[in-house]
Amino acid sequence: MKLYGETKLAIVGATGLVGGHLLQILGERGHIPADLSLFASERTAGRKIVFGGNEHTVERLGMDAVERGCDIAIFAAGSAVSREWAPKFAARGTIVVDKSSAWRQDIDCPLVVPQVNPGSMKNIPKGIIASPNCSTTGLVLAIKPLIDVFGPPKHIVVATYQAVSGAGIEGVRALGDQRRGVDYPGPFGKPIYDNVLPVIGEIDDSLFCTEEAKLINETRRILGLSEMPITATAVRVPIEICHSEAVTLLFERDIDLQLARSALIDAAEIRFVVDDDYPTPLDVAGSDRIFIGRLRITPAAEGALSLFLCFDNLRRGAATNAIDIVERLLETMS
Repeated sequence: MKLYGETKLAIVGATGLVGGHLLQILGERGHIPADLSLFASERTAGRKIVFGGNEHTVERLGMDAVERGCDIAIFAAGSAVSREWAPKFAARGTIVVDKSSAWRQDIDCPLVVPQVNPGSMKNIPKGIIASPNCSTTGLVLAIKPLIDVFGPPKHIVVATYQAVSGAGIEGVRALGDQRRGVDYPGPFGKPIYDNVLPVIGEIDDSLFCTEEAKLINETRRILGLSEMPITATAVRVPIEICHSEAVTLLFERDIDLQLARSALIDAAEIRFVVDDDYPTPLDVAGSDRIFIGRLRITPAAEGALSLFLCFDNLRRGAATNAIDIVERLLETMS
């Protein structure tokens, strides 16, 4: 179903990396709302954006935006903004789809990847739907077809290799400046150019960092496996777009490799890469699919299956999932 007729849509954080991709994907899918409101910080308020053949002026977020009312608001502006403003929109009857980490562990806010747990959208007590971290989105889409065939794993081990755009515009700027010899550290703490950083966020008392904790907790919640053992290592790498993940799943039963291949080939959101090739970020940028290759049985452990995946973190990992949620909402609202 398309956004048309009387549907009123707002995008909060419209001038950021994810906000730009939200508008791009809406246009690609032919969604033209009856009314589109674009909001951002004071720094970019006033900017002109052309969408659907019309010019829209980006506004500063304020109570006038809330009181104006809309049907659906997509938030792509960070946790602090979402915590303050999402409940205000929801209180006026707006369904909020939030891209930040603010509501992902709130039991009254479903955490949704529509292709994996669409049933969780049946009940939205706070009027807020959380969209997971980009690394989580890629992981659960990749492993859900395998879980459907082989059952829940006993243990998941995953290492992520995450592009600087996962840290927003400042992350991209930091890599670009450092490539040119400009001394700009950006949001990473240590230089990222010509380097890899095995920590994303802060390290907690368990010695896992913020990004690893997000991946573990969100994956458990989306899959409905609250006790699932997951070991995660999050690594920032010096590329602009696309996250990659090396994943090993330890199942209770022996693995039929051909059956695993067939499950991945048949999954609509996945492109399986044949054995003599493998996916890389340069191959997948701009796509909405999860590219999976290097599928193999691990001989050192019974029931162990390993794979490597890549996906566009700004599209599939972030903006596309939010648009998929909106499309599911439109189906239920029709």
